[in-house]
Amino acid sequence: MTPIHDRHIVAPAAWRVADIGGKQGLVRALRDEESAAIRERIEATRHLPVTTISRAAFDHPTIRALMAEVRASLLDGRGAIVLQRFDVERYGQEDYERAYWGLGTHLGRAASQSKHLDKLGYVEVAHSDTPRGYRSDRELLPHTDFHEVMSLASVRNAESGGVSGLTSGLSVHNVIREERPDLLPALYEGFNYALVEGEVELPHHISEHKVPVFSEVDGQVSVMHNAFFIRTAARRLDQPLTPLFEEALDFFKQVSLRNDLLLRFMLEPGEMLFWHNFTQLHSKTEFRDSPRNKRRLLRLLLNIDHGRPVVPELAARVEQVDFDRALEPAA
Repeated sequence: MTPIHDRHIVAPAAWRVADIGGKQGLVRALRDEESAAIRERIEATRHLPVTTISRAAFDHPTIRALMAEVRASLLDGRGAIVLQRFDVERYGQEDYERAYWGLGTHLGRAASQSKHLDKLGYVEVAHSDTPRGYRSDRELLPHTDFHEVMSLASVRNAESGGVSGLTSGLSVHNVIREERPDLLPALYEGFNYALVEGEVELPHHISEHKVPVFSEVDGQVSVMHNAFFIRTAARRLDQPLTPLFEEALDFFKQVSLRNDLLLRFMLEPGEMLFWHNFTQLHSKTEFRDSPRNKRRLLRLLLNIDHGRPVVPELAARVEQVDFDRALEPAA
């Protein structure tokens, strides 16, 4: 367990809603020259399947500068950014996917999103008895996933609902330290993690070590929080969580949903959201599709080079997830 960070975190990524000033505080509208450079690379890579496009194939000085700005926002800024001004109808979905994937290559390497080894994900309702959270229409509470950089690109909104949410995990740490510092030791100790995909529950999907909810390396606090995976691991291991850790998880949830911490916004068609998964929690509200309006987003999970320093347990969990998805055969 790393030492508990016993100071108020002062960093752009430790924001509250009032600091952001609404969704607009995260928006970066594309400039005309950037849109032109992206269009040029789309045409130049049209002969390639989307997920085979490399960074070199989608390279352009203007794109390079744009994505360097995005990376700086994720690592040194507020930890999230919305790229705006993609006309999905004008682009068409295939070109939109090409642009999205190409921009992503400038941040990192796309990871597989399931045992099907799909590196460009489609976030839409899956007709299954046990769909994964991101492919269901139910609410998802603030949580983190596994890879350092996460991204969603909106193609089409639902008939109703589907509001996105971001909460700074660093601000959650600040509140817990101020109001319930007695809970921090349990959160810094953490618990083992399970990986659940639909009905798959195999023993090798449980982490060998406890994964801390909060941890500190080189003065920087990182967050990994998914209560469902923690409780699933506790059940499989037949190791009930301690009352203190249960209380800590519940208080973490309450804090992450506070109106002054949770930024709610609609990701509109043509907008691409990137966020740092070790500092920001993401969520969505329940939604309802109609025959005319069926929610669809694209998703990227990105492993990046020279990113945020993290504890070995957190880094190992990311590596194990990638390994497990490659190991488990598709149905």
